[in-house]
Amino acid sequence: MEESKSYDVNFFKPSTPFLKENIRAIVIGLTVWAVMTYGFQILLKIMETPTPEATYVAFQQAAPKLADGTASAEEKVAVANTYLALLGKSAALLKNDTLKIAFTSTVYNLLPDAEKETLLAAVADPKANVDFINTALGIGDNKAMMAAVPYGLTEISPDKLAMTDPALKPIMDKFFIHNQSVLTDTIVFGFPFHYLYTALILLTSFVLICLVYCQVIDKMMKKYEMESSFE
Repeated sequence: MEESKSYDVNFFKPSTPFLKENIRAIVIGLTVWAVMTYGFQILLKIMETPTPEATYVAFQQAAPKLADGTASAEEKVAVANTYLALLGKSAALLKNDTLKIAFTSTVYNLLPDAEKETLLAAVADPKANVDFINTALGIGDNKAMMAAVPYGLTEISPDKLAMTDPALKPIMDKFFIHNQSVLTDTIVFGFPFHYLYTALILLTSFVLICLVYCQVIDKMMKKYEMESSFE
């Protein structure tokens, strides 16, 4: 095979039949990869439906009753647990005073009179025993939620309780409403399909595309008699 003396190669202007076929194979491989990667993301976006968590639905039903004072003890417990779950979603939310006031006010409102003063004392002492709050909220078996209780408490004024606040809606929408579809709800091998597809199928497909390209380029080199002298 005669050795070429030109080393100028332009991907967009292939000068030989071999380069043209090589670039065609590269473009096909990249196109397949792009469609599998970005096409799936577009499909997810097209099919998604904003779906609130069950706890958020219960909160939305109870919130108007909190405002007019007709909420039952069970509804107050549900709301307090919703606030507590929200506090556990992000470390930044543990510094959100509006959320902490709503949580503390709701807990204060549902406690018996004998325990309300205990709550006010516990607010000033992060190491105070809050088992009576865990019992009132029914979270005695949930270590994660119990651990968040002391951080959700803040100083309140018993004569000005704010169990709800319009400022919380955008935050709750962000953390409690999820985009779902058949692609996210279908479970395959114990994983949601969209997670399995992105974490495993895409990576495997990329490796397979590389292997196929190697096979194709090997055949092309033989076709154009460009086999390596080391083979």
